[in-house]
Amino acid sequence: ADSLAVFLDAATNFGMFNVGGTFAFLQGDGNPDDDKAHDVVSGGVDWNPTLLLFNNDTVNYWVGEVSGHNYSNLNGPMKNAWFFQGRVGVKPTAQWDVVLSVSYASADKKPVMPEKAKKPYLNGTYGTEIDLVSTYKITNNLSYMLGFGYLFTGDYFKGAQHPPGQAPFEVSDDFIVLNKLTLSF
Repeated sequence: ADSLAVFLDAATNFGMFNVGGTFAFLQGDGNPDDDKAHDVVSGGVDWNPTLLLFNNDTVNYWVGEVSGHNYSNLNGPMKNAWFFQGRVGVKPTAQWDVVLSVSYASADKKPVMPEKAKKPYLNGTYGTEIDLVSTYKITNNLSYMLGFGYLFTGDYFKGAQHPPGQAPFEVSDDFIVLNKLTLSF
């Protein structure tokens, strides 16, 4: 195993307003046939930076993987990625928090289809996601969250090169509306 991961996060408060940003890099494996695994380190199952992209709760427990053409999918914790996120928030009361975030992600290495042809993916852009999340703390250990996320789907999900003479695969943008009651103890 020979893997590199970097995570930076900064946030600050200005009264009831806050701003923040996140950068993450998780090395991809450009040659799955060599004797080194370069994508061993992941973002972890507890880190869900968006509502759709790299959200382990959404893709593994509730909805299922975010799938595209020719084996292109996102499932589980973040791997093989350059990830950038900016956030702005407002906390009108001590119990209520509203955050708007914009995230962009692309693959470090373009994957190769797992078949004999070994065709590389056309593009490594996962996409840009905009999330609006409102959380209200009902009690010290009970909170309610309402979120809306919109993913401008990237060309990563078009998969590998298509046969000559065929039109390229099309991808659609995706969205999620989510409400969640969380009890922590």
